[in-house]
Amino acid sequence: MWDLTTGQPVGEPLHEHTHWVRAVATAVVDGCPVAVTGDYDGTVWVWDLTTREQIGEPLQERFRSDVEAVATGVVDGRPVAVTLTDGGGMVRVWDLATREQIGEPLRTHTGSVYGVAMGVVDGGPVAVTGSHDGTVRVWDLTTRQPIGEPLTGHTDSVGAVATGVVDGRPVAVTGSVDKTVRVWDLTTGWPAGPELVFPAEVYAVAVTSDGRLVVGFGHEVAVLSRR
Repeated sequence: MWDLTTGQPVGEPLHEHTHWVRAVATAVVDGCPVAVTGDYDGTVWVWDLTTREQIGEPLQERFRSDVEAVATGVVDGRPVAVTLTDGGGMVRVWDLATREQIGEPLRTHTGSVYGVAMGVVDGGPVAVTGSHDGTVRVWDLTTRQPIGEPLTGHTDSVGAVATGVVDGRPVAVTGSVDKTVRVWDLTTGWPAGPELVFPAEVYAVAVTSDGRLVVGFGHEVAVLSRR
């Protein structure tokens, strides 16, 4: 944990994982700030960020595949986490209050799923996932069904996914090993402009509160305006 005002670490590292930590997201559960972390052996922990202790047993423990990404949000008033495991294209949704998996895993990707973000479209919660198969999927988390056909255009693995609002429209931003970033209008399912090409593979993307894109590629970070 880092204090973003001082730039200093807060306390000692949180220790429980026994393998590489691949994914992290934050949420609020019953008024308590928590972190959700996933590692290389498939284990997902929830941490109380006030006491700096893990909460209960892992949400999932030692699946055969590593946890590639975690996102958090709210579905039907409940805080949830969405976790991705490498292999089989599995997307799991967890109720962070009850600590139970919600339904069966979501499966339609034909390859491993590497990137996930949560957002809101027309007032409903959605998850956006990117896969080794080069496609992007949008999921209605209330009905637990995919929305429309896969979003296609990338020619290699999609491992970076973010959601946000640009020019008043809900969008997903996806980055790929094919060295491109694409912006998708989540209302229509169509690209929101041309692809952006970078000199190296793209592994991280984010959308700022004022609609700018932050892209991590190679050893560099670029901040771009879409206006």
